[in-house]
Amino acid sequence: MEPTSEGMDPTAKHAPRKRKPSEELELSEAWGDATNAVERLYTQASTVLQEQVQQRPYAALAAAAGLGFILGGGLGSSTGRLLLRTTAQLLIPAALTTLRGLDE
Repeated sequence: MEPTSEGMDPTAKHAPRKRKPSEELELSEAWGDATNAVERLYTQASTVLQEQVQQRPYAALAAAAGLGFILGGGLGSSTGRLLLRTTAQLLIPAALTTLRGLDE
């Protein structure tokens, strides 16, 4: 495209706005806070997961296998839907019984 009479290309991108030092400091602090929060969350989740695996290894193995099955696209097959339906029929009554026991 030809330059305009002012000598500038009208489709040229504008340069990013310069930040003030105080804005950069605020942005840096916010980024640090967010990073710390994510690290704390990761540490807490890792601790809980390790405890659950140690206390209930078979349940953890089943959960990992189920998650892998779902992420692998297993629910799209007729076998996957059958497994999901069967698992739900087994787990939902047990979960409801447990919840009813907690109410008492």
